[in-house]
Amino acid sequence: MFPPISGILCNANPVSNIFATWQEVTNIDFYVIYHWLAIFALLLAATLWILYRQKSTSLLGSISNNLLIVSSGIWLLGFLIYMIGFYRPGLNFLSVIPRAIISSFKMFVVSNDLARVPSELQKDDLFLTIFSLVHFSAAFITFLFIFKMIGYKIKSSLSIITHKYFKAKGKAVHLFWGVNEASFLLAEDIVRCHPNETIIFIDIDEESDSSSQKKATLSHITNTITIKDSEIERLNSIGALVDNCYNGPAGVSSSQGNDIFGVLHLKNIGTIIEKSCRTSFYFLSKNEAQNIVGALKLQQDKRLRRSTEKENIIYVHARREANNEVLDHYSQYDSKKKLTRIKIVDSAYMSITSLKQDIGALPVNCVEIDSRTGTVTSPFTAMIIGFGSTGQEAFKFLYEFAAFIGPDKKKSPFKCYAIDEKINNIAGLIKEKMPAIGKDELELIQAPMDSEPFWDKVREIACDLNYVVIALRNDSAGLSMAVNIFKHLLKVRSNSGSKLMIMVRCYDNSNVKRMKEVIKNLNKAVEGYNVEIRLFGEEKRLYCCNTILSDKTLTEAKEFNKVYENSTINAEELWQKSFGEDESERLQTRKKMSRYHAIYDINRRIAQKISNTLHRRTKMMLMGLDEEAPEFAERLSALHNCVNSRKEETTTYRCSGEDATLLMNIAMTEHERWIASQKLMGYTYAKESDFVKKMHKCICPWDELDEQTQSYDCNVVDTTIRMEYNGSLRNRQ
Repeated sequence: MFPPISGILCNANPVSNIFATWQEVTNIDFYVIYHWLAIFALLLAATLWILYRQKSTSLLGSISNNLLIVSSGIWLLGFLIYMIGFYRPGLNFLSVIPRAIISSFKMFVVSNDLARVPSELQKDDLFLTIFSLVHFSAAFITFLFIFKMIGYKIKSSLSIITHKYFKAKGKAVHLFWGVNEASFLLAEDIVRCHPNETIIFIDIDEESDSSSQKKATLSHITNTITIKDSEIERLNSIGALVDNCYNGPAGVSSSQGNDIFGVLHLKNIGTIIEKSCRTSFYFLSKNEAQNIVGALKLQQDKRLRRSTEKENIIYVHARREANNEVLDHYSQYDSKKKLTRIKIVDSAYMSITSLKQDIGALPVNCVEIDSRTGTVTSPFTAMIIGFGSTGQEAFKFLYEFAAFIGPDKKKSPFKCYAIDEKINNIAGLIKEKMPAIGKDELELIQAPMDSEPFWDKVREIACDLNYVVIALRNDSAGLSMAVNIFKHLLKVRSNSGSKLMIMVRCYDNSNVKRMKEVIKNLNKAVEGYNVEIRLFGEEKRLYCCNTILSDKTLTEAKEFNKVYENSTINAEELWQKSFGEDESERLQTRKKMSRYHAIYDINRRIAQKISNTLHRRTKMMLMGLDEEAPEFAERLSALHNCVNSRKEETTTYRCSGEDATLLMNIAMTEHERWIASQKLMGYTYAKESDFVKKMHKCICPWDELDEQTQSYDCNVVDTTIRMEYNGSLRNRQ
């Protein structure tokens, strides 16, 4: 007969046979076990108190965030309870432990083995109280675990239903397919810029098979929860609606029809889209093929094909290669207006565009300038380490924006060394794309990074280098390379030469802080020396409204076009008039071209307008116009008067000789920049222009052009001066 446990705790010298037998078998008595039980209970209480004192908003939140610690403590308590409950006189100590372990695990599936506990203990109030509390705690932890898995799904579903019925009508929607860093950064910026617009994230389980879409079950709810706690916090902070599906649009087969949202069990989301005033879709994962397939499938959705009166756009993260560029161009100029437009989002292209917009990163900073004449007196030598997508875009940037003229009115020397261990795989294609650019300007070198041939080339050109771009697709490798080159060049270069810029690409947003700290310390250590390391391509700067949605460069290009045409009408209206959106009008003016070539020619001219506005800073620096200088306003006013003195279709500036010479030299520089841009697009020189064969008669020295053609370059320079003058005038007012 078991004595009451409450009596045992009060009795300092237990004499029961059961304790004697237990001590004989295990050399431990129940009194000691109850001591351990009390200690574990105190530890559990202390743990709960510590969790409560943390930064979490509630005890429940603290427990939810520390399920492993709490559940382990409860399991230990359960193990001790069952150790006591399963003991029988004469039993071996080791025979009790396995049964206690199994039973303590069963607590978490809301099951108990009370029937195996002696009836005397079942009648003991203290034992039953502790037994019940431990089992309740285990069941509660299980509930929290399950709720943590599907609770966010339930909460999100309720939010979506509420939004569908009460908030969706007439609101702009931004729908992100997939949860990734690029999508988070863009969504967070959209919320800052447009707080009243709807953000939707669709979590995609890409590892499941297509059969998983056939039936929505409990496993469908639990298995698609792939969002991390940190991601949930970010989603909550921007007030996003969240749903999930298997595979996404890319996994929908043609046999399943064009009801994409119905197939993916996202009908509520589909209804929200139908009620919206406009919708933007984003496929921003790093899986380019999946992004493009998903966008093409989504284009066919019946909801989007019905809503042709609304502005719907699909943004796709992919490389601006030939096939994707065609997809982008044809989608933009679809005359039937039946398909939602697709826009390519190329992170490599955007990272280099950010350099073009960064005054401190322009190649003009790295040459010696004669600001009286607008010419440069030193050559430009560059090295690109890693000639993938970013490296190739970097070459295009340098080749166009480092096209200067020297004192002899000829193009100043330019040389770029592109180094990559796999460059032979793309060398043929590079030459095919840019046949007019020879080895004297672009030298392709195959060499592994940090190999002997690589460092031999670095040592050979170290004293001539002006610009280094490091794009190794790996932040640690890129930063290490930048530091090593930085240290080497400091040893061999004098401080009296041209400035050297070392640009290193950052690919992962989580590495930005570390990379910036290293670069900051290095630059500080050599402050005043003619060498600087700079970081570029940070995701936070790329995935923002100005870059992707409003496209700041395109907006500025439209304004440039307005001033260039000397028109007072709206910049957007003038842009539409200049480049056209109507298919019949466009093809009527280009009857000899196929639709493909007509679209390509339009985009070529748009690219030139964008380059014109991005090149404004370079022209200003060549003319010695510094906004911080006290004489800036007076000097700019004088040049503004000078450009107004030139008659249309002529090249004669009726002003002081020095200013006239300066403006003419800048016009020659503009011609060299234009030639460089045409060569980058694959154009070559011919006596007669042929846009189909990519031949242009103006790819020749300035002196061989007629005056009317030369005046076009003067127009670009004059537009730059006028825009700067108008902007300066507005600032003074």
